[in-house]
Amino acid sequence: QCETDGIRARKIPVDYASHTSHVERIEDELALVLDGLRPSTPTIPLFSTLRGEWLDTTPVDGRYWYDNLRHQVRFGASIEQLAAEDFRVFVEISAHPVLSMPVREIVEGRAGAPTVVGGTLRREDGGLQRFLLSAAELHVRGVRLDWRPAFGDARPARVELPTYPFQRRHYWLAQVQPTGAADELTAAGFTDPDEETEMTSSKESFAERIAGLSGEERADALLELVRAETAAVLGHATADAVDDDEAFFDVGFNSLTAVELRNRLAEEIGVELPVMLLFDQPTPAMVAEYLVGKVAVPAEA
Repeated sequence: QCETDGIRARKIPVDYASHTSHVERIEDELALVLDGLRPSTPTIPLFSTLRGEWLDTTPVDGRYWYDNLRHQVRFGASIEQLAAEDFRVFVEISAHPVLSMPVREIVEGRAGAPTVVGGTLRREDGGLQRFLLSAAELHVRGVRLDWRPAFGDARPARVELPTYPFQRRHYWLAQVQPTGAADELTAAGFTDPDEETEMTSSKESFAERIAGLSGEERADALLELVRAETAAVLGHATADAVDDDEAFFDVGFNSLTAVELRNRLAEEIGVELPVMLLFDQPTPAMVAEYLVGKVAVPAEA
């Protein structure tokens, strides 16, 4: 019925109805199976989506986990509460992130509060490289990490990147200047206030780069941007592999990579974009057309 109405839907491979009265049929069985649990006081504070509050000294015993399976999950309310308490970094620790999108929708609605939402592993991509990549994605967003376990006994040093004169393309980072954005993120708890942080690049913004173009040329530039970022997410070497009118979800995108592309585009053009962008605009051409009215070209252009 959902598909007939144009609503994206799929069945999930479970044969029980969690968080409903059906769970009561196995209450005695679960009590027996979970009877051996001997919980201790958490060393990391735990905010319970069952009770919608910090647990403190509440025992997370077998009864707690039965109630967790039987009753409502207050996920949205819990994320809203954590955001209200000024938590700004959310990392989904799982075999595949399925909650990152709703978390983004909740926390990104809080105006003026920089936030970071990340994951750890992905379906069919669950090795150490994926984990370190996820950690690096947090790192470049300003989240402080302890990298020592990753390097072990190695003592890596920063090195100058070489130039590639024969390719006429820069592979080094652009020179940056400190701005108020660094202070804002430091205040939000992202960075070490004792470390010098430079947050914005001196390179021209996308809007500035297309300021001198005609309307049609700007549309072409946006389409090329969408195709290039789509190719990057899919792992293609060039944008030539991307068809303007082929649906994202027909070429391998899923909800996670859809948000990844949306994030890349938002970062490049400097405009906040809806989390559901690719669901509402399902092809590169449609996304580019949508972005035409979103990029604010400087008035002097």
